[in-house]
Amino acid sequence: MENDIVSLINEVEEIIDHGTKIPMTGKVLVDDTVIFELLDRIRAAMPEEITNAKWVLKERQRILDEAQVEAQKLMEVGKTYVDKMAVENEVVKQAQIYGEDIVRKAQIFARDVKVGSVQYSDEMLQHVEQNLYETLQSLRKNREELKGLAKEDRERASKPEKEKVE
Repeated sequence: MENDIVSLINEVEEIIDHGTKIPMTGKVLVDDTVIFELLDRIRAAMPEEITNAKWVLKERQRILDEAQVEAQKLMEVGKTYVDKMAVENEVVKQAQIYGEDIVRKAQIFARDVKVGSVQYSDEMLQHVEQNLYETLQSLRKNREELKGLAKEDRERASKPEKEKVE
């Protein structure tokens, strides 16, 4: 995915680099249709990362929901067990301890699942953020290189004028 975007950006850079230079302006003529087509392809590639991030968030919510349902089932099982054991005093105490243990385990399980899904989501979003950051850095570098080329072209174009004056 990220290689697709980088290769498309490289294509844009190559088109600009090989474009017809306009003397004394530092500007380059390029076929805007080709550039717009490449930009559309870049836009088409970008949403895949965004879709992946949305999927991660949706998956996280699904995991949390499942954990909540499981915890609820465990609590219901524990409560049912406690109610059945309420007939005798000693049995009631044991049932309460068992039910509380089930609830505690369910809460720990739900918390662990939640923490895990949050960490997983964060890692995926960090990966997406890093890819976007690298793409932005590449774009900035390419712009700086283009500015440098334009400056060199201006300097080369202005040298013959200075020589004519002397």
